[in-house]
Amino acid sequence: MEKMLAAVFEDVGKLELKMVPVPQIQREDQVLVEVEAVSICGTDVHITAVPPGYEATPGTILGHELVGKIIEKGEAVEHLQVGDRVVVNPNDYCGVCQYCRKNLPNECENIIPLGIDYDGAFAKYCLISGKVAYKISEKVSSEAAACTEPLACAINGFHKVSILPGESAVIIGCGPIGLMIAMLAKASGIGKLYLLEAAPYRIQFAKQLGLGEVIDVKSQNAKNIILEQTGIGPDYVFDVTGSQVVQAVDLVRKGGRVVLFGVNKKSVSQVAQCEITTKEITVHGTWLANATFPEAIRVLEEHMVDMEKLVTDVIPLQEVKDGIEKLARGEAVKVVVKP
Repeated sequence: MEKMLAAVFEDVGKLELKMVPVPQIQREDQVLVEVEAVSICGTDVHITAVPPGYEATPGTILGHELVGKIIEKGEAVEHLQVGDRVVVNPNDYCGVCQYCRKNLPNECENIIPLGIDYDGAFAKYCLISGKVAYKISEKVSSEAAACTEPLACAINGFHKVSILPGESAVIIGCGPIGLMIAMLAKASGIGKLYLLEAAPYRIQFAKQLGLGEVIDVKSQNAKNIILEQTGIGPDYVFDVTGSQVVQAVDLVRKGGRVVLFGVNKKSVSQVAQCEITTKEITVHGTWLANATFPEAIRVLEEHMVDMEKLVTDVIPLQEVKDGIEKLARGEAVKVVVKP
């Protein structure tokens, strides 16, 4: 049986590079993809942390933000052909539960996450359901295409607001998603944009992108700066860290909107509900990509944002553990692995 090198999550804190069998099509609705590139997600960092910040099934190949070419397909797959270049929604939804039928596949009751509960893309080949594969142009670089999934998630969060030219927004966290949301806001004509960050590397990186005013929350008073410039506070606040809901509610103006994006299961916040009530704030949660892959692909193909600017490292599969550790230290933004 043909084998391939893969990064397998063995147990808490243990990601091992090992030879495993090349996956074989088992159902007529599946496609086998040769992985061109796969980017490391913050979820991969949380899974491999000690203690883990996100749980995965031991024995699973990690990696879920991929682009690749179909080399084999099942008989039931009619919308794709062998040779098609595709990106993948890693959250395989059932399509028949109540949430799927409400057009909320991201909230599917039977969702199966690629690279978390079944084998992912930190390998040469990856087996997926055909319904979660989307064609993407060859003109999009492999580095940018590997960022389609987080971009689709960012767009889902961006749909919670309706930014108009001249409005203001705060983004808490200058990781990949935060910077993607900043790019989308900039393309929408945002007037004032503030990016809050604590990690020195990401502060300097965000400043170089020139998307908005970058505030070092360790040495600067973000609230005073933003209030002085806006008079009443920002129209929107995006928390991309998963732990700053209190700060987000405090920062946003009366009648403004807060979007909670990041997931940090270890963070527990106590919010004064009266602040939400008396300020008439709208608070939105946003989870994964809700039918936003076609939109994300269009954004990339039409070069509406430059995803390549977020890629700080391109590495071979053999260095994937180093890439994860670099992200955990806050010394990279987007790391792309090329198996």
